[in-house]
Amino acid sequence: MKKSIVIMLLLSIGTAVFAQKKVVKKATPKKSTTVVKKAVVPAVPQVDKKIATIPTFVLDNVVDSTAFTDANLDKTKKTIFIYYGPDCGHCVQFARKMMDSISMFKNTQIVMMSSVDFQRIKTFYYDNKMYDVPFITMGRDPKYAFVSLFDIRQFPSAYLYDEKGKFLKSYSSEVAIKDLINY
Repeated sequence: MKKSIVIMLLLSIGTAVFAQKKVVKKATPKKSTTVVKKAVVPAVPQVDKKIATIPTFVLDNVVDSTAFTDANLDKTKKTIFIYYGPDCGHCVQFARKMMDSISMFKNTQIVMMSSVDFQRIKTFYYDNKMYDVPFITMGRDPKYAFVSLFDIRQFPSAYLYDEKGKFLKSYSSEVAIKDLINY
């Protein structure tokens, strides 16, 4: 028994010693190389083709329950689409700030929309006195078309288009009024 323990101990030690053996490779002479740094080109953000231009859409107009579509837009003005939630605290603050600066948007059409029930949208519209502003359209998106089209995850979200209907920029969650004015 003692002999088998000693043999096993010697085998373990021998294995451990040989496992620690370092393998040394012969050095091969290196060729001289010249390293040329590549210029770093900033990536251009890719715009989804579905939103590269103002998409086809249908909203229920809060004022008169008629359909409001992309055909109703003024093709000579910039367009801002704003998706919001009438019960969202950020959205309420955003609406108040926007209304305080509304004269700065007179050459822009604003399309605000939500998917919640019609009455809550209408209350938001009247509480914020948006009915006094002819270039604001308040609509309901009953089929969540804008949510899926723009992949909306936070409120408010804003999508800016130029006079030609070309997508320029988007904002999500914290939307600064000055950014919307100066685009």
